[in-house]
Amino acid sequence: MEQPIIQIKGLGKEFQTTEGKVRALEDINLEIRPGEVFGIIGLSGAGKSTLVRCMNFLEVPTEGEVLFEGESLGNMSPARLRKTRQSMGMIFQQFNLLAQRNVLRNVCFPLELGDMPRDEGRKRAMELLKTVGLGDKAGAYPAQLSGGQKQRVAIARALATSPKVILCDEATSALDPISTSRIEDLITDLKQNYTIVIVTHNMQQAARV
Repeated sequence: MEQPIIQIKGLGKEFQTTEGKVRALEDINLEIRPGEVFGIIGLSGAGKSTLVRCMNFLEVPTEGEVLFEGESLGNMSPARLRKTRQSMGMIFQQFNLLAQRNVLRNVCFPLELGDMPRDEGRKRAMELLKTVGLGDKAGAYPAQLSGGQKQRVAIARALATSPKVILCDEATSALDPISTSRIEDLITDLKQNYTIVIVTHNMQQAARV
């Protein structure tokens, strides 16, 4: 059997609050295999987003282990962890676009962090914008876009570093029904080439994708 691309063993996460410790996750164990579409489904506040953020160490687990292609993220040097994160593109609920950058430069941002030459990065970003249907919006700023358009920019940015895994954290929950349907169609198209992890509270959405 093929080795999991992501493996989680005994993962737990606590947060310290003004009212004491809050236990968000406890003894999570799972395996995600290459090419799989993996759904994490639960009610609001169940810890779904915390779990997916632990997969790329945006949140560091309190205990347990996260492995990517057999290598423990917790044992990686900062430089190695940054490199590994490039293999895990993330799409956030609230888009997280940089307001002072236009659409093209938003998509270029992770490529700049990865030291890709500027001209090469702009060419790659433009190709991705065309892929998500926003080739004509390269010079626009986030404030000039609809919610659905912002999320498509976020998807292009997530794909910029040619990741192996796409982490979708409630990617459509802030969108209207029509935009939601379009983003679902786009994610469905992506599953031909990527391993996808979908966080959602909507069982029907998970089934559709």
